[in-house]
Amino acid sequence: MKILFAVVSLVFASAAQADIIKCSFTEPFINTSYSMTQSTLTYTYADGTAPKVVKNVSFQIVGANTFELQKSGKVLQTLNLNFKGSDGMSDNTYPYDVKSTDMVNMANGGYGGCSSNFLHTVMAQDNN
Repeated sequence: MKILFAVVSLVFASAAQADIIKCSFTEPFINTSYSMTQSTLTYTYADGTAPKVVKNVSFQIVGANTFELQKSGKVLQTLNLNFKGSDGMSDNTYPYDVKSTDMVNMANGGYGGCSSNFLHTVMAQDNN
């Protein structure tokens, strides 16, 4: 029981320290970046479209290893800290898997992978 408590505490401590959470999605090729200090979610598009910044986005802990980015009670992204995240194209492994509610109708169903300042992506060549 003490070991489980220690692991859960470490996970929440890592999430709480994650100043920036960066997510990658494929088809469309969109990256998002959430700043905890600024409470902003920025969408960056590979096609050169100007970035979109959503302000007043909150980071909510909704369960063990499950987090939501919300704006006015609407869930924008759901993140799961399971160290099995994928951008849908590369063999890189991300600490978080993510589902974006505004990309559900796009390829890959709005799923992607995320990393943070403290939890990094394992690049494909490191997986071997």
